Amino acid sequence: MNTPENIRAPRAIDDGATDQSVAEAADGVRASVVMAAYNAEKYVAQAVRSALASDLRDIEVIVVDDGSEDRTSHIVSDIGDPRVILVRLQPSGGPSRPRNVGIARAKAPYVAFLDSDDLIKPWKHSAAVTALDRHPEAGFAFADFERIDADGRVITPSALVGYPVFGTLTSAAVGDSWYLMPQADLARGLLYENFIGTSGVVLRKHLLTEIGPFDDSIAYSEDRDLWFRLGHTCSAVYANRIGHSYRITPDSLTYGPAIRNARHRITVLRREKNRWKDRSAHRQLNHLIAENLAAIGYEQRLRHRRLGSIAMFAQAFATSPEIRWLRGLLGSSVS
Repeated sequence: MNTPENIRAPRAIDDGATDQSVAEAADGVRASVVMAAYNAEKYVAQAVRSALASDLRDIEVIVVDDGSEDRTSHIVSDIGDPRVILVRLQPSGGPSRPRNVGIARAKAPYVAFLDSDDLIKPWKHSAAVTALDRHPEAGFAFADFERIDADGRVITPSALVGYPVFGTLTSAAVGDSWYLMPQADLARGLLYENFIGTSGVVLRKHLLTEIGPFDDSIAYSEDRDLWFRLGHTCSAVYANRIGHSYRITPDSLTYGPAIRNARHRITVLRREKNRWKDRSAHRQLNHLIAENLAAIGYEQRLRHRRLGSIAMFAQAFATSPEIRWLRGLLGSSVS
């Protein structure tokens, strides 16, 4: 793509620095797109350009480079659009801190998230902002999404059809493919499925001041932790159109250390359990906690840590008595 001569390169900001010109340039911005990036040289330009191609022209794209060791920062700097702001951090080891830094720098009333290897559809940000303007009771907007492989080929045309509980939740059509989901249904549905794709979320920035941003003490399931909190705070609007492409790559956090991921999920699920008094909610959350305790048990077995594996399956059974956890315990006992 040729860049017009009057388009300036994005400003690069070191963490902790202040830049009055950034605040001035962001005046009138309707949505701030926050992108955490780490060693994202292969896809980051595509991701940023997909945001810049939005039907909503009054945006800024805040790319927070979390200590990349590749050319991520150089590639973002070379994009040559004044709506792009580059912030460089020391590595934090997860997406939460860079996202929170981006949120803190955001000038717009709406914050949108976009992962550095995903692609947003041109209609999404403008339509989400319009829907939220029309429905003040909704704290955030999300949409259906497709899954693509490392080369951009679609492997799942619609993610939401794969979440059976989502289809049972109450919602009301509000026009232009948007639906309003009441807070109670949102909170209840999230107990069963994380049907919200992070790169498709546009939310009111002030909510993050009220309930807190991402928890930077966890590197996995940090998104669901935020959705849980939002689910106890507000309703949501969602669109049954494909709003973004979620890229599946071997480097994804989804494929990170199995034991760490399971422990972080357990932390998030236990927090959510403390927010509920409903017994059925407790049973469902205990079921999910037990699944993750068992996942640690299976991983310990693979590592030939027999006693640790037995302990995990015993905890899983104590949390949610299911015969499969006893089978897992027996398998670890004789292996």
